[in-house]
Amino acid sequence: MGIYDRQKSISIKPKLNLRFKFSWKDFKYPIIAVAGIFLIIIAFVALQYLFQPKPIVAVFSPNPLDMAQEQSTLLTVDVFNTTETTVSNAMLKISPIAGEMFVVTPETKIISTFESGGRRQFVFQIRPFNRDNPSAGIPAGDYKINVVLSLNGKQFMKEVILQVSRVS
Repeated sequence: MGIYDRQKSISIKPKLNLRFKFSWKDFKYPIIAVAGIFLIIIAFVALQYLFQPKPIVAVFSPNPLDMAQEQSTLLTVDVFNTTETTVSNAMLKISPIAGEMFVVTPETKIISTFESGGRRQFVFQIRPFNRDNPSAGIPAGDYKINVVLSLNGKQFMKEVILQVSRVS
């Protein structure tokens, strides 16, 4: 009898060839693709925020204010409705930090209807005037002016600097 003539035994247990093996190599490219898409979405949201207009843009003309040549300066304020709704009775207010040193004409502006995404421009005259001692003038230096915009209960504020260079 040869080796190959033996009677084969019947196996009752089936052999299952299941492998539960996890490899990061199999998921390397899908993970990189998902991370890339996620970074693109984050960059898009960040850029959208950066290019959204600011609610207040304010510029003095002239700045610095030379008191020997000019007696007042103009503050040009551009306001944008960055809310998603039309606003009624929006208010723009100009208030110097050193309020006793300046006269603002007019101090407030009311916008009766301000559409979403709209833009309005206002001009304010700011004149240095020392209320405590009118004959002395104001000292040279940097003065802060607050610009406050109220839209539907939300307040936006910008601080601008006026430089006064000579004493009158």
